[in-house]
Amino acid sequence: MVYIEINKKNFKTNDKDLVKELDDHLGIKDNKCFILFFKEDCGPCNATRPEWKKMKNVLNKNFLNRDDIIIASIDYELAENLNYVLSKPNSFPTMRFITNSGKEVENYEDSNIIKKDRTIDSFVEWVKLKSGEQDITGFKKHHFNKTHKKHKIGGTRKKRGGKWSLKYKRSINCKKPKGFSQKQHCKYGRKK
Repeated sequence: MVYIEINKKNFKTNDKDLVKELDDHLGIKDNKCFILFFKEDCGPCNATRPEWKKMKNVLNKNFLNRDDIIIASIDYELAENLNYVLSKPNSFPTMRFITNSGKEVENYEDSNIIKKDRTIDSFVEWVKLKSGEQDITGFKKHHFNKTHKKHKIGGTRKKRGGKWSLKYKRSINCKKPKGFSQKQHCKYGRKK
């Protein structure tokens, strides 16, 4: 596995051009590249980047010995110089799987994984799926049955409370409500 992190400070070091190195990896037909496009001043990008960086340490030894798996993060301005990225990202952060010299592209949001919450677990699941290390067909059924149980409609369970306790609701003086929430409760929510 090859891990490359490219930002405005490190994209050109002594004799190494990291943008060209990433472009060379993208140009190899059999390589499977997972790229995070980010902006420096983007809040969601800054929340996603540390999770993306964890993949370097989390992926197991099967991936460490594979030179065809590339995990990269690149500033969107530097990504303009990549020849094999045919469509530039228009929202940030954008995570893409690129293979076949840029001819096959899949956005993270369009992938087949169940949970797309931008955490290390979902990123690893995506990498394993796209690299052929994990078959997700059996996982989908198992995961769905475990976490998405259907609840009976009109069951014996009574609905209680909400955010406010019953005792608190009864203590509200609707002749002199305190604040917007109590006014709304008196106007719409109080049972007469």
